[in-house]
Amino acid sequence: MTRARIALFGGTFDPIHWGHLLLAESARVSFKLDRVLFIPTGTPPHKTPAIASAAQRLRMLRLATRSNPFFEVSDWEVRQKRMVYSYETIAHVQQVYPRAHLFFIVGTDMLKIVEQWKKGRTLLDQCVFLAAERPEVPWARLPAGVRRKARRIEWPSVALASHEIRNRLRRRQSIRYQVPDPVERYIRTHRVYL
Repeated sequence: MTRARIALFGGTFDPIHWGHLLLAESARVSFKLDRVLFIPTGTPPHKTPAIASAAQRLRMLRLATRSNPFFEVSDWEVRQKRMVYSYETIAHVQQVYPRAHLFFIVGTDMLKIVEQWKKGRTLLDQCVFLAAERPEVPWARLPAGVRRKARRIEWPSVALASHEIRNRLRRRQSIRYQVPDPVERYIRTHRVYL
């Protein structure tokens, strides 16, 4: 029996946008993943707190991913009601899927500092990091030891950012084609960032 290939994709997803989804699907296809597990954080260790509540971000994620049978949303980090570190999430997923081959989707900006994360040096041995190249951190500028243990995701990179989408909403500008239609409807109906 072959081992399931599961990628963890964490973040605030505040809100989830087409860039996140395109990246996840590109990783799934390129690395023959059986599942991409979207794991929104409750309290992010590397960023400022989310604007939308955890419940709102979970709902938007479920709306955005429901049409893809390979995508799944986990509320595990949110349910912890505290700051959760990546090593804890990886350990949890390993318990739930003990025979799975684990991957971790991340940007090169975060991968560059992975060894500074809590227990960061061990993370590269626990799963394969799949990196989306960020313009400010080219793949070639990553430490050689990190590059050897990670893989680059080939994808049609799109310049979308959650903070820009929130700014557009505040300025009453269109976000059409930046987030999935059900997500935009949810944002506008519930006035999430307005």
